[in-house]
Amino acid sequence: MTHILVEPSYWSIVLNFLAQKYFMDSHATCILWHPAFDVRMDGSLPLIIMDSHKWIDVEDDVYDYESRRREFEMNGIAYNDWILRLTVAIEHSHCETFLAFQEQIPDFARFFYNASIYSIWRSLRNRFIFAYTDELLEDKDILRGYIFYDQPNVLVVRSPYLNSSIFDIKTNRFVGSRNFDDRPIEFYLLQRYDAQNREIIWESGNTMSKKLKDLQGREVVIGIFNYKPFMLLEYERQPTVYDRAQGKTEVFIDGTEVRLMMLFCELHNCTIQVDTTETGDWGGIYSNGTGYGLLGMVLDRRNDYGIGGLYFWYEAYQFMDMTHFIGRSGVTCLVPAPHHLISWTMLLRPFQPMLWLCVMVCLLLEILGLCLTRRFEHWTRAQTWVESLRFGFGSALKLFVNQSTSYITSSNSLRTVLLASYLIDIILTTVYSGGLAAILTLPTMEEAPDSRQRLYDHKLIWTGTSQAWIATIDKRSADPVLLGLMEHYRVSDAAQISDYARSEQMGFVVERLMYGHVGNTELIANESLERLKLMVDDIYFALTAAFVPRLWPHLEAYNNFIMAWISSGLDKFWEWKIAAQYMNAHRQNRILASQRLNLEIGPVKLGIDNIIGLIMLWCFGLICSLLTFVGELWHHKQVKMPVP
Repeated sequence: MTHILVEPSYWSIVLNFLAQKYFMDSHATCILWHPAFDVRMDGSLPLIIMDSHKWIDVEDDVYDYESRRREFEMNGIAYNDWILRLTVAIEHSHCETFLAFQEQIPDFARFFYNASIYSIWRSLRNRFIFAYTDELLEDKDILRGYIFYDQPNVLVVRSPYLNSSIFDIKTNRFVGSRNFDDRPIEFYLLQRYDAQNREIIWESGNTMSKKLKDLQGREVVIGIFNYKPFMLLEYERQPTVYDRAQGKTEVFIDGTEVRLMMLFCELHNCTIQVDTTETGDWGGIYSNGTGYGLLGMVLDRRNDYGIGGLYFWYEAYQFMDMTHFIGRSGVTCLVPAPHHLISWTMLLRPFQPMLWLCVMVCLLLEILGLCLTRRFEHWTRAQTWVESLRFGFGSALKLFVNQSTSYITSSNSLRTVLLASYLIDIILTTVYSGGLAAILTLPTMEEAPDSRQRLYDHKLIWTGTSQAWIATIDKRSADPVLLGLMEHYRVSDAAQISDYARSEQMGFVVERLMYGHVGNTELIANESLERLKLMVDDIYFALTAAFVPRLWPHLEAYNNFIMAWISSGLDKFWEWKIAAQYMNAHRQNRILASQRLNLEIGPVKLGIDNIIGLIMLWCFGLICSLLTFVGELWHHKQVKMPVP
């Protein structure tokens, strides 16, 4: 009988050992299958087997990749088979741990970040094992790629020969400087494992979990521009931090959300750096996975931490991660303050419309009473209805304006009706005079668009420096008022807003912070505040968070830190302290006080505007008298004209 000698393969033993130690809490493990490695994983692990050598053969695919391929092409996303397959594996299989072999390692390390960005599903527990043997090594630099610099949970399993039983288990350094150009990727040995005897023959004192606790000065880059009190950027204060845009250490930073990261770095021994390359705007994200402004820098991994009162923007969330909510912010406006209500209608304002209707009814009853009484005053000398009606109409109007009549009556009934009418009219005129005096003495203000509903009713244009102010609004669930307000929003630059605030009847976007302060007011000059007032409510409000790149390794620790920070009450303390330190307290108080009208303005000189209604009424009376006089002249002329 012929005996076939089979070389033993210990890769299954060492990889199962590591999987049991690091992969047990994973949703699923994606294995990039390699034919040279005889690997059989433990059946207790949820596994997804992916063979990159057979990706061209689409007939055996379980998942229909064409739908995802069409989505990429429709959005203009550049992709290849690696990106397509890894994206689908992450999104549909929920792979959190990955195992790659030999020449697959550089391709996986290169395209995994693209796949993690394009997949809507994301995880905070990503771990990686890269296995290779020197015997099959063609490219000596297979351990390359951004993933080895940026991810802490990386294991490298190496053996000198394919059938070796001794394996070196290494991990990347991760901590320390992130200067990729000057420092090559560093690995250190964690363990040396004997797969034949299934034992660890050497082990260092370091563990992967220690990396995130002490970052040894690892840089965290913050994208920043001046937006108080969230973030503050100055060039004259001390101490300063390194600005990657300027290339030198000369920038002073502070702010409620900046200080949160500064304290986090004190606890975890990391170094704060800033990047002011694209300052002044939050930017946005395109459907093809690219962006501009602050968000674009986070998406490109030039920045690690995007802040500035950022709301939940779904377009950005699709390609990035968000921290826990840091605070609450409301979008409101400085709107034109109400003016004194001065017009010809002031004569009508002492009485409400219903009361004016009652006065008219009262006058009609007086006319009717006087007419009937005069008509039947003397049975022997009866008056005609026309004469009686003329008497009732003229006498009622004379009594209403406190004028006497030349008619002398000896009838007690007519005297009684005249006395009753006079008493009613004198009461009405006295009440009206008192109401008119009160209106002229106390200022009557017109309605201001200082609430969400009134801003919509007035159809007032409101403006801000970015489309981001309305990007948070979901048009599918917004109410009609909010949708109407969106139609009236306009984007203007800083210079235009400063000019508009001095004269235009517009609303200007400001931000109401969680504990009462108002941000985004620097564009409004002090002299412009005299004609503006703060709305009493918010157009809408949202919770604020920070945006970070996908697979940001500090996200879980940072979220826990945010929860402790909010629970301690430091969020309120820092807002008040930073607002008092860097923002003008007088301006803040002035803006907040503008919500309530200041009626203690003292005596006000009356001008022509106050009596314009009286003048118009007087002119109306003159015109009517003149027309009546002309009509009488014409009538008498017609009466005296001889008949031919």
